[in-house]
Amino acid sequence: MSETPPEQSPQRMSTRNQARVNYTDMASGNTSSEKEPVFRSPTASTRGRKKRPANDVSDLSTSFGNLSSFNTPPKRGRPRGAALGSARGGRAPMVRRVTTDEPSDVEERELVAAVKSGKKIQEAVDKWIARYNEKFLVATAEMHQFFFAICGCKGTITPQMSATLSYKDIICQMTEDFEEDSADYPIVHGGSLKKVRANLHTFLHCLIGQTKSFMLFDSSLMDGFVQLLTGMADSQVRAFRHTATFCAMKISSALVDVTIELTQSKDKTSRQIEAEKAKLKNNSAGNEKYEALIAQRTQTEERAEEIRQIIGYLFRSVFVHRYRDVVPDIRCICIQELGHWMDVYPEHFVDDSYLKYIGWSLFDKVGDVRHRCISALIPLFDKPSILDKLELFVNKFKERLVSMLLDKDLDTSIETVQLMRVLYTHFPTLLTMKDTVPLYELIYASNRQLAVAAAMFLNTKVFCNPDKPTKMPIAKNAPLIKDLVTFYIEGDLHQHGTYLIDAFFDTNPMVKDWATMCDLLLNDQYQLDPKYESVVIEFLACSVTQSATGEPPVGRQIIKKGAPSAKEARDLIEDRARFTEILIPLVPRLLTKFSSDIEKVINLVNIPMHFQLDMYLSARMQTHLTELVSALDSLVEKHIDEELLKAVAELYYHLSNYSPISVQVENHKMKLLDGVAAYIRKAVQQMDEDQMGEEEEALFVSYIKRMAAFAGFMDLRHWDLWDILVKIMGNYNREDTQRDVRERSMQMLFVQLTFDLGNLTKEGETPKADQVRKLKKRRDQLIRILKKTLAEDASGVEQAYLAICDMMIMFGSPLAADCKAMEPLVWRPDFEFLADVKIFLKTNAFEDPNMDDMDQQKKIEIMHKMRQLVAQYAKLIIHGAMPIAEASELIKRYHSHYQDFGDIFKNLLSKCREISFVDTGVMIGDALQTLYTEMDRAQKMDPVCEQFNSLRDLARRLTPALGSDCSKNRYAVTSLHKNAIDFAFQEYKGDAMPPNMHFLEIAIEFSGKLLAQDKTAVSRYLQKVYLAKIGTVEHVWEPYRLYNASLKERPDDDNMSVRSGMTVASSATMRSTASAARGRGRGRRARAVDDF
Repeated sequence: MSETPPEQSPQRMSTRNQARVNYTDMASGNTSSEKEPVFRSPTASTRGRKKRPANDVSDLSTSFGNLSSFNTPPKRGRPRGAALGSARGGRAPMVRRVTTDEPSDVEERELVAAVKSGKKIQEAVDKWIARYNEKFLVATAEMHQFFFAICGCKGTITPQMSATLSYKDIICQMTEDFEEDSADYPIVHGGSLKKVRANLHTFLHCLIGQTKSFMLFDSSLMDGFVQLLTGMADSQVRAFRHTATFCAMKISSALVDVTIELTQSKDKTSRQIEAEKAKLKNNSAGNEKYEALIAQRTQTEERAEEIRQIIGYLFRSVFVHRYRDVVPDIRCICIQELGHWMDVYPEHFVDDSYLKYIGWSLFDKVGDVRHRCISALIPLFDKPSILDKLELFVNKFKERLVSMLLDKDLDTSIETVQLMRVLYTHFPTLLTMKDTVPLYELIYASNRQLAVAAAMFLNTKVFCNPDKPTKMPIAKNAPLIKDLVTFYIEGDLHQHGTYLIDAFFDTNPMVKDWATMCDLLLNDQYQLDPKYESVVIEFLACSVTQSATGEPPVGRQIIKKGAPSAKEARDLIEDRARFTEILIPLVPRLLTKFSSDIEKVINLVNIPMHFQLDMYLSARMQTHLTELVSALDSLVEKHIDEELLKAVAELYYHLSNYSPISVQVENHKMKLLDGVAAYIRKAVQQMDEDQMGEEEEALFVSYIKRMAAFAGFMDLRHWDLWDILVKIMGNYNREDTQRDVRERSMQMLFVQLTFDLGNLTKEGETPKADQVRKLKKRRDQLIRILKKTLAEDASGVEQAYLAICDMMIMFGSPLAADCKAMEPLVWRPDFEFLADVKIFLKTNAFEDPNMDDMDQQKKIEIMHKMRQLVAQYAKLIIHGAMPIAEASELIKRYHSHYQDFGDIFKNLLSKCREISFVDTGVMIGDALQTLYTEMDRAQKMDPVCEQFNSLRDLARRLTPALGSDCSKNRYAVTSLHKNAIDFAFQEYKGDAMPPNMHFLEIAIEFSGKLLAQDKTAVSRYLQKVYLAKIGTVEHVWEPYRLYNASLKERPDDDNMSVRSGMTVASSATMRSTASAARGRGRGRRARAVDDF
């Protein structure tokens, strides 16, 4: 073998029958790294190494060849194994009791079974060690067999093979025997083998731990492991490469632990030597103990150095090549183990030559690898002795670390935020304002874990060490809360404080310091700006709401599911009791102080909704209940804002439902509404007498709004306002206020009718005839009002549309299903009225309004109203108020309006399918036929024009709506095809092609949903209609030919639309056809659909 030049670095391990590896020369052979700049990016020679042919380990001999080529000076002393007449290792001159016995099946399976089951791993290792001491070759072959078996390889290694073949030949032979039927092998397999990886880790650590005192330093054992695993890790068989890399890295980790133990032992011995030196000063005689300690320390140093050499060799032979492997998990294994070495042995591994691999891997395309890099870095900053080295690394890769705050992988982003917090703790001046801006934005992230991590960074930087809140204000927390408000206002990143409060909720107690927040609002010494006051009140309301419910804001993703734990439930109860006790006396004062500011009052009114109401029963709290309802009465008298009035009405409703205080609250509410109702009566009388001036008109509108707000939470029959409201709807015609008055009057009439119907049906008895007649009279009155409003497009038409749809459901045929006495109340709208409903929907929901000049908020409001109109129409179909066929009004816009209403359309189709498969199929066909009819004649005759292609795309998108089980939807699909055929041959005149013939090309999109036998039935029907309509076979038009071809059985890849180029046949057809033969016996052949 030719000698390797001294300057050439060895690349791999040796082949068999060579002298023991000199790991010192191997580790120091590549000296070029010393001349490289710190953290030099990988060059083409290191990052783009040319892939070697499969199983080529020919270069292994350069690593373990003639050691003289490395000019290695011989070590002093007797090498290990000299008593046996051998050099430092090498298999050829080894003298042992060699046996050629084949390994027993029991022994061969024992190690693999222990790892796969996770049971008796320690016992299996002990037995193997015993066999190694007795039968060296058998045990060695058994361990080699284990490494291949744990890869999923079925090949067998005999002692003869292990003793005579090189590792290159063994790996080649095992590669040939490896049946790689799938990408699954034990360490990536799920199911029963999902714990193999953890068990293999335990096995390898146990093996190294059990052999660390004697066998670990046996050259024949460790050299074999190193050579075999290094060769397997370089294989192109993924199972070999993956498993061997895992084993090599875990063995390295175990060796690192042994090195640490040896280092600690050496330090202990050094202390003992120093102690013995002190004794020798007064005693000139020799000290045998001192000499023994010196020898022991020397041996320990040699052993530690030898293990470090093995670790370094494995690092350069496996890690350096596999940390950039094409398989992401292999890269993860390498980075994870390197992070572990740095954590447990920083003196050796926290160095530029190792840290650079972490830095380079920060740019990995796979999020899990980047995540492992960040996870490896975080614990290192807890070690003060290595901070100087880490500072250099961070300065080099800071730009990349900051960019990873917005990593698309959430786990990586969360971990990076935590790393930034650690960085700020140790290097406060490292991060600039530009670096921290992305961190501040993450406070409002939709993912809660990410937002909480960002909040923890702010806790470290700004809001540190707040005092635990009590029932009294805390002066120390006041400036922190003001800083939080300043951060929220100046950040200008979000308009909802609830997301900010949620981020800090579990990590900073100041957001639960309700007493201090109220003190900031009520104490004049703070002199808060009105904007600050609004934000503090918003924070207070958000904190109270989350403390009572334990739920994060809408739109913020949480991972935990299910009911809260016992501790969380207990914390919720304690927090609720504490804020109730603090805020019951303060909320009335806050309502009084800020009663003129609507935004502040709305947030304050929501706070008592979460009170623990039984606290009002104590003697010292009863006066505060009176103060609260008095403040609410004052708000109703002072404001006419709809949102505020509804909030007050809801709070009254909430308080009235708690029986111990309901009497007191009801008295206040009834007194308040008596005055409102009295003024409405008086105003209507003035309207009849034409004596209503502008002031009276404004007051009348305000009182109508107040009563409408309470109508949604209580039955108004006590004030008997029905006839008055009907009169208002018929006679009120003031132009400026007509819309407000009509909408709210209509709303009150509808809600009152709903309460009347509920009272009639919930009593459990058969309603009396006069009660039914009275309710029917009121229903008909309201229907006439709503019809007139809808027909004339008068003020309040949107409210009329919503009320009409709800009434069609409320008074539908199911109302009389259980009680025949309710039959007179069933409402069956006529066709003309339903046509008016459709026209209104089309005009107000599907004709794009001109929103170019509107601001974003206004656009959102208009879109919300449009979605509400569409959803209301969909409810009519779902609840049976209208037949499924009427859903075609929406479904024909599935493609054109999918962006705005796609979720509503999909839910409607799903519900329709649950109701009736056949009707859904017919409805889809009708929708397509309607759109085809609306096309121009030229467009119908041009199947490649834009309009026709758009219709074809719609059909393609509606195909999944019929479901994936062709056996369940077969009658729906065949009905669709039957109707399509009938439609295609309509209006045939003479020899010209029927005008609707091209519709068959649209029906082709649904041919893939037909079972094989149903295709035959549809094809027969097509021939039947063709002959009946045309009467001759002379005319075979192109659409007819294409459609007929789609009904023929053929492989899926061939069943393709000629014009669109899209595959029509579905694999679901094959699955459904195959499923007919499942079960016992031959199964029953599916019956073909009747010939229509």
